[in-house]
Amino acid sequence: MLGSARAAVPRILPRRVPAGVRTVITKSERWTLETARNAQQIIEGPASQDLTKVLSNIEGMWANMAKEEQYSVYKALEELQRKNWKELSVDEKKAAYFVSYGPYGPRKPVTAPGQNGKIALGVAVAVLLGVGAFYGVRSIANGPPHTLTKEYQEQMTARAKETKQNPISGIASEGYKGKGHVA
Repeated sequence: MLGSARAAVPRILPRRVPAGVRTVITKSERWTLETARNAQQIIEGPASQDLTKVLSNIEGMWANMAKEEQYSVYKALEELQRKNWKELSVDEKKAAYFVSYGPYGPRKPVTAPGQNGKIALGVAVAVLLGVGAFYGVRSIANGPPHTLTKEYQEQMTARAKETKQNPISGIASEGYKGKGHVA
């Protein structure tokens, strides 16, 4: 019961993020209780906004609005959405969608438009540096150990038969048909 009541209350305070988890939203973009109090003065005060002017160009105006103005528009849209949706205008529906799911706050793009080429180039350079470092280290390393030669492995198989290693199911067993130590 408590969980359903909590879900119905609009979220004013920022969500608690576990320590060490990075988010895209900054502290200056969050709505706080003080923001809600100041927005209430905008909603009820003489300098209240005309919602129809804001709703027609909400995508362009949202980023330039103060937090209190954003919150007041959010609350006004919340009240509008309590009506029958068939009675809402197209601008009101678009504004409600933008405020709920727009590219701001936690849904703000991490990279600016036009940065994809730079990111791809940076990743390609990093991969090439990694491959170059790998082959550079391999070129100065010693050759393979002498125990990997076929002659040495055959000698190890003969030695295992002489010392009767694993006489039940291994090299020294009757009818053994495996390769022994030869890879």
